[in-house]
Amino acid sequence: MNLLISIFGGMLLTALLYGVARLIKLSNFWAAVAAAGFPGAAYLFYAGANWPGLDVVTLHVVAYPTVAMLLFQLYENKPGKELHVHWVPKLLIGFFVVITVVLGGFVYVAGHGLPPALAERLLPNAKGKTLYTGFAGVVEHGEEAAKSIAQQRNIEASLARVGWNVEVTGLDGLSRGRASEVSVLLRKADGGGVSGQQVSFALARHGQAVPTGQPMREIGDGDYRVSAALPASGAWLATISFTADGRRIVLEHGVGHE
Repeated sequence: MNLLISIFGGMLLTALLYGVARLIKLSNFWAAVAAAGFPGAAYLFYAGANWPGLDVVTLHVVAYPTVAMLLFQLYENKPGKELHVHWVPKLLIGFFVVITVVLGGFVYVAGHGLPPALAERLLPNAKGKTLYTGFAGVVEHGEEAAKSIAQQRNIEASLARVGWNVEVTGLDGLSRGRASEVSVLLRKADGGGVSGQQVSFALARHGQAVPTGQPMREIGDGDYRVSAALPASGAWLATISFTADGRRIVLEHGVGHE
């Protein structure tokens, strides 16, 4: 789901629900609760099935109640009385509205990059060039990240012991919203294929846990394939895993920079 649609469209839906709730004679308090609750619950249900990241979920959870609180404060007075809102609630509501817009912009630029016209104005020597301004995500720091070089050497050693050669094609063709075929060729030293392997393929953001991969089907002697598409714009990490010499082999490759 597009971030701008989910945030600002959801904020508009919150305002519409508040108006409907007041038309059916709900109190100001319960109208605000319903207006924030229904879009919030719907988005959390969607996020549970298509997890976009904690930062994105937080933006939505803050945005919808902010609109509902603004409407609650504006229409707290009974009809016929002069509308008067203290400056403190106005300041607080304005602060959260600004925070929501600014952070929403940051998250959008992180996933989609700067619009080309804006990038040419803000970035030096950008005119006429193809720019990738999306943020790849955070990089894990810790014990597992520190072992990455040793793990790579272990992978190479395991493949060398069994005499296997791995060739991966199709990763460069992965894009958002369009399925592309990824192929993994497992070959022995004599050129014969390695059959009967359980090869899996997964996509994850950099720095995030890799989900359970989808199995790749074997269509020939050592030729494993899967059809996949990037779930969203930005940089992703493609992970291919299988077993060789009793060791789980995990190959990673950065893909996608739309």
